[in-house]
Formats: sequence, C-alpha cells, structure tokens
Amino acid sequence: MVANAVVPAVFVFGDSTADVGTNNYIKDTKAKANFPQNGIDFPGSVPTGRFSNGFNSADFLAQQMGFNSSPPPFFTLMKGKLGLHKHDVLRGVNFASGGSGLLDATGKGPFVLYLLGARKFGIISIPPIGCCPSHRIFNDTSAGGCLEGLNEYSRLFFLSIGTLLQQLSSELKDMKYSLGNTYDMVSFLLNNPLPISKEVRSACCGSGKFNGEDKCNPTAQLCPNRDEYLFWDLHHPTQAAAQLAVLTLYEGGPEFVAPINFKELVEAN
Repeated sequence: MVANAVVPAVFVFGDSTADVGTNNYIKDTKAKANFPQNGIDFPGSVPTGRFSNGFNSADFLAQQMGFNSSPPPFFTLMKGKLGLHKHDVLRGVNFASGGSGLLDATGKGPFVLYLLGARKFGIISIPPIGCCPSHRIFNDTSAGGCLEGLNEYSRLFFLSIGTLLQQLSSELKDMKYSLGNTYDMVSFLLNNPLPISKEVRSACCGSGKFNGEDKCNPTAQLCPNRDEYLFWDLHHPTQAAAQLAVLTLYEGGPEFVAPINFKELVEAN
C-alpha cells in the first residue's frame, strides 16, 4: 500500500463514496458494489466493492499523500486473524461503509479521534444531493432539474460542520483541519461542463430515466464514454469526477477548501 508516503497513516471514515470493500463483508446490507460493471476501469477490471468504475475519492486522496491507494477496509485486516496486528493498523484503515449515515453524536467523532492521537482532519462536505440521477427522476419537468429542497439540506450541513470544526479547533490544541466544500465544487461542474462532465444528468451505469431508477447491477445499462460522465450510478461520481474533486481538495483555493487545502494540511507542522 505504501509508495512514498508523506504521512504516517490515513484513516478513512465515511459512506459509499469512500467504501473500498467494507460492504463485501456485511451480509445483511443491500448496498453492494461487487458486480462486474463496478471496477471496469480498476486495475485488472475487477469489482472490489467500490461504488465506482475504478478508484474512488479515498484512493485518490491516499495517492496524493504518497500511498498506492486507500488503506484496506477494516474487515480485510480482521479476516483470518484473532485480532489486528499493530503494524497493519498503523499504516491506516478504511472504515467507510456504503449506507452509513450521520447521527447527532457523530460530531463527537473528531474529539474522540483527537483523544486517540489524531491531529489533522480532512473533512468533505455533502454535494448537492438533489442533483443526483436518483432524485432528478422525481422532478416533474422534462429537463429533469435538481430537487432544490434536498440541496438545501446539503448547504445547511456545510454551514453546520464548518461551525463545529471552528469551535473544535479553537478548543483542541494542535488540531488542524481542511473542509472541502463539495456542494460548490459539484455545482461548478453542473454549471460549467468540463470534458469529464459533458453528461451531468444521467448516470453511466443504471436503468430507467436518467439511469437513476435502479443501482448499477449485472443487468444495468453501461455507457461507453465513462470519462465524460459526472455520475457513475444513481448516487456516486465516476472515477474521473472523483479524481478531479480530489485534485481540487488537495490544491484548490479557499472558494472550495478552507481554511487551508489538504496539501497544506499534510505539510503543516
């Protein structure tokens, strides 16, 4: 996993946008990505449990920090062992799981991690979820516009998490953080189509209207020009979109990531 890492370890917490195979080990979840289409652009063209046609945001962030890819999922380290080996954990672990959500107590997570020794936190906010193909299908207009009511929740979350992080950083010595404004990042792509986002309404892999009526599964329709799509499936970005997002998080300006970008966070003393 390690190439020329500039940080000692990376620990990933999140949902399906950062899941690198956790849900492969959870029998009772319907949130699965171990189908042939998922991973079609991953090395070896194999499904890994990523909700993507290739690498996802956790992979690209880890690569920016000198690793080959995201740290492995927690259950991979547990498989066949009575417990985790210390040297495995210290290289990093990915705890992200498709279908996971936020609780009122989630905000305590950074504080708990701080007590365990974490000092640098890279936080990615929620994109305009009302613009996902899965929600566009419920817009009554023929153009399939975004559901702005849902987008308002995304905007409010960004403001809330920003306030929380400012408070924590003022209270906790040596804590540093970067907060990525994914809402504005995706909104920019929606309003300024780039080569990787020629198609911003429909998913590359799915079925029905905008390919947003069912998840990417063995019977789903698959687009041939995957690098021109913003959305891979009804909820998740393509590999190309995830890579662009990470490049913005890592080296972008304060309009997209603040108070410092992820590169400055990594290099901070």
